[in-house]
Amino acid sequence: MNLITPQQIERAATDIVDFWDNSPLPETDKAKILEMTKDFYTDENSHIFQQYLATLCQRTIDRRVPKTSFESNG
Repeated sequence: MNLITPQQIERAATDIVDFWDNSPLPETDKAKILEMTKDFYTDENSHIFQQYLATLCQRTIDRRVPKTSFESNG
């Protein structure tokens, strides 16, 4: 069994939230990486912190990636 500390969860959460602003990648690549990260935590889903990190990825995607052209022009 691998142990995880509160600091590791905090670092993962901070990395997810800050990734969009700190990464030099194009927005499409950033969105794809966040989707893959969300999918990983969703598929793992053996601990509550994985559910939290998957949800945090989705919320970051929802906040940063427009779903319609109306959102991107606002």
